[in-house]
Amino acid sequence: MNSINSPDIEIHPNKTIISLYESNIPVETIALQLDLSIEEIKAAIVTYRDINKAKEESVLQASKVPKLGMLLLDTVFDIESAIKDAQKRTWYNIKVKSEFNISQEKTQELLESFIGTNVILVILHIDLVGSTDLSMNLPLKRLVPIIQAFTQEMSLVIEAYGGYVLKYVGDAIMCFFFTEKDDLYLPCTNAVACAYSMITIIQEGMNTILESNGYTELGVRIGIDIGENAIVQYGLRPETVTITENVTGINTIQNREKGDNKVNQDNNIRKKNDITVHKKPHLDIIGYTINIASKMTNFAKPNQIIIGEEVYGNLDIQTKSKFKKLNIRNIDWNYVNNATGNTYELYVDNSVQK
Repeated sequence: MNSINSPDIEIHPNKTIISLYESNIPVETIALQLDLSIEEIKAAIVTYRDINKAKEESVLQASKVPKLGMLLLDTVFDIESAIKDAQKRTWYNIKVKSEFNISQEKTQELLESFIGTNVILVILHIDLVGSTDLSMNLPLKRLVPIIQAFTQEMSLVIEAYGGYVLKYVGDAIMCFFFTEKDDLYLPCTNAVACAYSMITIIQEGMNTILESNGYTELGVRIGIDIGENAIVQYGLRPETVTITENVTGINTIQNREKGDNKVNQDNNIRKKNDITVHKKPHLDIIGYTINIASKMTNFAKPNQIIIGEEVYGNLDIQTKSKFKKLNIRNIDWNYVNNATGNTYELYVDNSVQK
């Protein structure tokens, strides 16, 4: 596990060279002391400079990110209204028509600003508990509306807390929250608050409707971690654009009563549609944080939140009091915090809700 507080662990393979270089020690002296060639020392310094330049560009790009996620959003999220709205939409999905109207274009467009760079993100992974049993016991025509209602409600909560849905994987959702330089408290706090609201929406919003209509109640597991991630491109995705062109014409009217032709000079607008297909990059996020956020959910109980030690360390005392350290055998969890050399700790929510 890469510690976000110790980026040099992974970035600089030879920290001694960089340390001496930053102390204004001449290249020749560094080479002599470390028994390396001057070319090797210069190559390490060039790599160091390139990495720092990439960092600066990443910070510059981060200034383009909408600032909603940089506010403490739990204080403005109306949970009571959200519960009522979730109940209405869930009822509509299972009784009238199954709908899912969430677009990921906003996420993809935002990530385009970060192609080829590394950014620190808070990753949240949520998946349904017992989805296999659901798929075995329900016909598809009853299963699909539930999954669509679940993903729609969770996506709306994510957006409300300043997060972005990265992708849907079956019955799971992966999302992220941007961070600001030197301020990890707000995105970590918003992600944790988002997770609590997700559980509340499911229990008091969706499950109320599902249970009253003969469906099994839903349960979820949520994992949250923070760390450096790479924004990568996987192929291209087509984008269809319809262009409407207004064409002015003349409408000729036959006036049979007067026995003559009358030309009506009123404009008759005809619409001509041209369809243009553009190709835009399909973007994804890779990194240890993505893997850990999804894997840690295996240790969570139904309706329980589990967070990594980096997230835990950036929370306030009151929020920390809701979590306790999870004791896991090394054979079951072998991720290591490179900053300490110790096992990367996980913390679970104290009050597991039914």
